Amino acid sequence: MDSLKIVTIGGGGGASQLLLGLQPYTPHLTGVIAVTDTGRSTGRARALLNIPAPGDIRNALGNLAGEDSLWGQVLQFRIQTPDYELLDGMAFGNLLLGVLAQYTGDFVQAVEITRALLGVSARVLPVTTANTQLCAELLDGTLVEGEFQVRGLKKPPIKRVFIKDGAARAYDGAVQAVRAADLIVMGPGSLFTTVLACLDFHDLAQAIAASAAPTVYVCNTTTQPGQTDGYTVSDHVRRIVEVLGAGALDYAIVNTKLPPPELAQQYAKDDVFVLEASAPEIAAVEALGVRVLARDVALLTEGKRALYQKQDSIRHDAAVIAQILLELAREKRRR
Repeated sequence: MDSLKIVTIGGGGGASQLLLGLQPYTPHLTGVIAVTDTGRSTGRARALLNIPAPGDIRNALGNLAGEDSLWGQVLQFRIQTPDYELLDGMAFGNLLLGVLAQYTGDFVQAVEITRALLGVSARVLPVTTANTQLCAELLDGTLVEGEFQVRGLKKPPIKRVFIKDGAARAYDGAVQAVRAADLIVMGPGSLFTTVLACLDFHDLAQAIAASAAPTVYVCNTTTQPGQTDGYTVSDHVRRIVEVLGAGALDYAIVNTKLPPPELAQQYAKDDVFVLEASAPEIAAVEALGVRVLARDVALLTEGKRALYQKQDSIRHDAAVIAQILLELAREKRRR
């Protein structure tokens, strides 16, 4: 499978873990990463250096570099300056990407220089080079601006998300990677603030819809407070289909591995509820024209994690998902 061209689309920890799972199998791996995050040090780096959100790109590069990489560890290191709030807790990699973007005048070149420094083989590309914001229209008609506000708790449900700068386009290199892909994977990750934040760039969504390659959505394992409260598996898939158009999404990977009841209760205390691949839900997804791959893809070895300004969810087993994706690619080639 060395010649297989795989493109993943999303952001957050899910994107970097999926890339890590796929990296051993092909040298032609590209991650298209959301760059509208405004949380924690990423938001401060954006305001300070006038760049697209570097955090998810930094995280992907740091993870792909491997646990033994000194530069990978330095990239993820958070600066401690308790007497200077602006930099306190700032991930060094965010500053490095911003400085390189200013030095070269090109955010993509900054990412490429960092990738070369780390010795990472997979390409990591921003979905756009525009320093723009993710916005949302809520069901009550309220408009909110900024990724942190879009995923904010205790607000009306999200009706739709959109990019503030309507003229902003996807990075051409990302679109070209999709057009050349043998396999296109969306998710796993936050439905609205990573996956749909990427697909709202219409030229990217159109390239996916026009592709002859198999298209796959890795559905989340749980709901996310502030984003998908009350959602089912089919609700997640329906959102992707609405954006891409009927017939553009081929497969949905859906988790069937449920956590022990006591662990599920721990998540439920944070309003995080496990998504179940029930027979009616599978039927609802397939009624959308999407084939369901129901598999045990949850990673249940770590238990619940404490995250900064976010609620934990059950992670995917990237190694298992990689094998599912590779089998899809082999099946496509046999045909």
